[in-house]
Amino acid sequence: MMIEAVNFEEEFTSVKATLERLSKESAEKDERIKCQEGHIAKLLKKLDKGPRPSSNRGASSDEDEKGSNRSEASEDEGGSQKATSPRMTHP
Repeated sequence: MMIEAVNFEEEFTSVKATLERLSKESAEKDERIKCQEGHIAKLLKKLDKGPRPSSNRGASSDEDEKGSNRSEASEDEGGSQKATSPRMTHP
């Protein structure tokens, strides 16, 4: 009977320590989340103000370059496929 009581006490102490640790971790994570939400809100406000004109030109030219590179690559692939595809001949 005495051994069971000691084991119960040890288990209770262990569970209590785990609960306290998890509560502390949860509070820390909640604080980090609040900080991140504030940062996100600031970034959204900046985004709502609109992008700067100089950054738009740079972004669109980069996108145009990427698009033209993709077109050239697909043309090359299509050309090589046509050249290597076997043709059916009728006897």
